[in-house]
Amino acid sequence: MTDPDAVRRLLSGEINPEEIDGDSSLYSMAERIYGSEALEEMGVLAPEISTHEPLPEATPITSDVSLPDFQPIIPLNKAMESSKRGRPRYVLIMMGLFGSIFALYNMVFGIGSVLCSTGVADMREICNDDYGQTKLVFTEGYSWDGIHQIESWVKPMGSPLLGDLILLGLCLSLVVMGLVWRRRSVHLGDELPLAG
Repeated sequence: MTDPDAVRRLLSGEINPEEIDGDSSLYSMAERIYGSEALEEMGVLAPEISTHEPLPEATPITSDVSLPDFQPIIPLNKAMESSKRGRPRYVLIMMGLFGSIFALYNMVFGIGSVLCSTGVADMREICNDDYGQTKLVFTEGYSWDGIHQIESWVKPMGSPLLGDLILLGLCLSLVVMGLVWRRRSVHLGDELPLAG
């Protein structure tokens, strides 16, 4: 144990180099405070490091000692939690696929044709074959009132509108996000062991 008075004198700079030279803990403190170059200039040499005795070799476990097999116990709620993690991925894929099919069907045939055939819509401009305006313009007919306006319906198979392309791009990006999104596992213990 280092003398507290020697530590006080070391910190104040009043210690003799001979005191530092004889005590390895004082030398360690002085080296951290003043640096090894300053100690060398004072003529203080680093103390010799003692060697440790090697540890005894490990002996094998004898046959009278039995070790249990490692079987981690994983609570059931962890298994349910890990199965719930994959659900957002499939929800994104399904939403993206249905949205893409809806947008493409509206661009090619027009969603008004489905509304007329099921009897939901009975507007003359949509359901009459003479007009054939069955494609919904998403930028005009995004509300309930907008759907009932004549300007919200055009003929399908025309040039794709900006709203169609944006909706199709959003839906396809949902599909891509669902395909790229991977279930993250911290370690193998997150999975239930196989029964065997």
